[in-house]
Amino acid sequence: MTDAANHVLVQDADGIRTLTLNRAAKANALNAGMLAALRRAIDGAPDLGIGLIVLRSASPSLFCAGGDIEEFVQSPELLEAQGVGLRELMGAMASCPCPILAVARGKAAGAGVILLAMTDIVIGASDLTLACPEIAFNMYPVMVQAALQTKVSAARARQLCLSGQLLKAEPARELGLVTDVLAADGFDQLAADRVAFYVARREALAIARKARLQLEPPDLAIGRIAALEPLMHENFARPGVRETIQAYLANMRARRAS
Repeated sequence: MTDAANHVLVQDADGIRTLTLNRAAKANALNAGMLAALRRAIDGAPDLGIGLIVLRSASPSLFCAGGDIEEFVQSPELLEAQGVGLRELMGAMASCPCPILAVARGKAAGAGVILLAMTDIVIGASDLTLACPEIAFNMYPVMVQAALQTKVSAARARQLCLSGQLLKAEPARELGLVTDVLAADGFDQLAADRVAFYVARREALAIARKARLQLEPPDLAIGRIAALEPLMHENFARPGVRETIQAYLANMRARRAS
């Protein structure tokens, strides 16, 4: 098995495809291999008769800390690979005919916010937090903005991206980024019950997904994503950005070693 296969677990049962992020040691940070694995799993679902995709984390305490900055800071080629992988995954999520449901608790940041924003339903724990921390590195998360704008206004998306604001579960529900907020205590069983509720209503979810694809043509979203991707690379190439990220990583390694 490749690392990507180990870090993105795919399970099919009863017409449901469950995609589990399984890289807890790296806070489920998405590397190029994981992005490609997720995209393939979503693209391939309809041909196998899948009627619902469920996205979740194997970790009991976090969803996804974002893109793997340790990978993309190594070389322009790896940054390019992550950019392509993220663009293609977002395109797959935007155009997939299957409803996509996410189960999330704990931290969701950067690319983790993208995953949640591009699903149809988010079942979140009360301890779920969404964050766009890129501004701290003098970067603007244009791809996160594009994903957020599938659910919230452009002005609100920009506010979240510019401020780096930590958004808790209940305010995220009020904005429309989260569908259900469940207690953190006993979340696994509560979430399983809520997933079962939606599974029993797959036909309604299929109609809702068809309506979304008609009202929000995926070609428009895919075009925006493709247009914005070069800005992500332009931002990263600016003087001082790579050095700021490297200093952050060095500090993180020092803290882990102490």
